Amino acid sequence: MIHSSGQIITGRAAETIEDGIGVKPDTDGWFRTAYKALILAESPDGTDSNVYGPWVKEGAAGEDAKFVGIIGDDDAPYANVNLDTNNPVLGYGESKSFAKGDVMTIERNGILSVIAGANITQGDYLKLADDGAFQKGSRDEGIGFAMESAKAGERFRATIYSI
Repeated sequence: MIHSSGQIITGRAAETIEDGIGVKPDTDGWFRTAYKALILAESPDGTDSNVYGPWVKEGAAGEDAKFVGIIGDDDAPYANVNLDTNNPVLGYGESKSFAKGDVMTIERNGILSVIAGANITQGDYLKLADDGAFQKGSRDEGIGFAMESAKAGERFRATIYSI
């Protein structure tokens, strides 16, 4: 039985990830959901993650070789719907942080909503910036490319490559 298509897997937070799912403005002023980049992390207690994916932490500049994907927008286990109540995890304008040990979906290989860590121009190749964001990279180091332009701190859509 297949547990993942490779585009969506699960992961467990090795440390707290503040505002892993957040609401950020676009260049047009609308506020929409954006998701932080994740990288591989060491197990905080030496155990397996016990999910169909790795231990992860927030992405940071210079850590592109450890890139896993971005926090997902799936309905399980955490991103949009609380499985116990079937209520949305986030209310209007809210953000979602993940505590050490929390499980989340991780997405890649698609057009996804991410955060600009520096000014981005449509077509720029992307690499990791600090705080789970993305910045301009080169073709050789790129882990995706920008589908639209954005200023630092804004939400934009990007094609994020499969690993």
